[in-house]
Amino acid sequence: MGYDILVKVIELTDSEEPLEKRLKGVARLLSGSFAFDQCAIYLFDQDKKILNLAVTAGDKRSAGGGCQKAYKENEGFPGLAIKKGRPVFASRSKPAKGLWQKVTDKGANGFATIVCCPIKDDLIYGVLYLKNKREKTLSPIQKKLFSVIALQLATAIKNYEYIVNLTDANTRMKDMQARLVHAEKLLALGEMAATLAHEIRNPLMSIGGFAKRLHQQTILDPSHVIYVERIVKEVERLEKLMDGIVHFSSKSGYEFLSEDINKIMEEVIQFFEDDFRRNRIDVIKDFSLDMPMIEVDRQQVKLAFNNLMANAIQAMGDGGTLTIKTKHKDKWIVTEVSDTGGGIAPEIMGNIFNPFYTTKETGTGLGLAITHSIITNHKGIIEVNNNMGIGVTFTIKLPVAITGKLLTVLKRRTL
Repeated sequence: MGYDILVKVIELTDSEEPLEKRLKGVARLLSGSFAFDQCAIYLFDQDKKILNLAVTAGDKRSAGGGCQKAYKENEGFPGLAIKKGRPVFASRSKPAKGLWQKVTDKGANGFATIVCCPIKDDLIYGVLYLKNKREKTLSPIQKKLFSVIALQLATAIKNYEYIVNLTDANTRMKDMQARLVHAEKLLALGEMAATLAHEIRNPLMSIGGFAKRLHQQTILDPSHVIYVERIVKEVERLEKLMDGIVHFSSKSGYEFLSEDINKIMEEVIQFFEDDFRRNRIDVIKDFSLDMPMIEVDRQQVKLAFNNLMANAIQAMGDGGTLTIKTKHKDKWIVTEVSDTGGGIAPEIMGNIFNPFYTTKETGTGLGLAITHSIITNHKGIIEVNNNMGIGVTFTIKLPVAITGKLLTVLKRRTL
């Protein structure tokens, strides 16, 4: 019987099911095979030093009334098993409450037989805890089997943690790789801007100037006016494109000063007041007060938020609500810009910060790319929460200025 149970435990723990489902299967198997009223498995939180209940199996009434949700690492029979580093077997003739063999364990109230095994190898991963209302006698082989089963559980939990950690590391690595690729694109674009901006802008201005003069000539053949208008329009579009490109140049031109994010946002909102009114957009401001300062280039940060506002207005062409929130969280000043424009199509989400990518006929594809570049140059973070069918929330995190941190500390000391 012991060998068969061990084989089933190995099959359950080595499956590809979620860890909780595997542990639940083991708990049910042990509760039924050894005829215990209750079997619980606790997992150890290494940081908080607490054993948290993961799964239970057996008598529902017992599980509901005698299963403690958590144990400290030195509490009850689980704490005793961890301290000894080996299984604890205890029994008495009838169920009782209170102190039991010098151990106080509320979870053991109403039970007469206890088996508590630490799930461990070099580290503690948890505890296997079985209880029965009647007194039971376990053979030496059965007691040894519990130790082997606990070791198998330790191996399964450890392997699961390794897989989770590797998956997280792989995700972070891919995210970092994507950020590096994006940064290289921006760097290449910045270098191109520094080299070509002057060379392109001068002849472009000349073309635009002469085209406007031609357009003003009354002797111009009316059939040719449409062509001149087209030239003027295209030159204006190219000039706008050049203005966008130069913002990818080196951040050496930034002038960093201590600024109030709320004042910056007020200025940005005021700039778009006419657009909000014309497009029937309601603006909700939820600004936290008495926040630390941020050390930024005011004009650059305003440009970043201007691009977000312009995008939101275009998304809500038929009216909507724009919500702007500011708050202080840890080392960040966080600003959220939320619209009700219906969201971004999932298939283009991965490209929204790429230079020159746009789905608009008159767009340059540089607005969000410029915003991303500015926030990155401020050592900040930009995040997107896309709620398809409802709207988009852009979250901008900018680091608290050093002076702001010191001011906060001083305020706390004087309270």
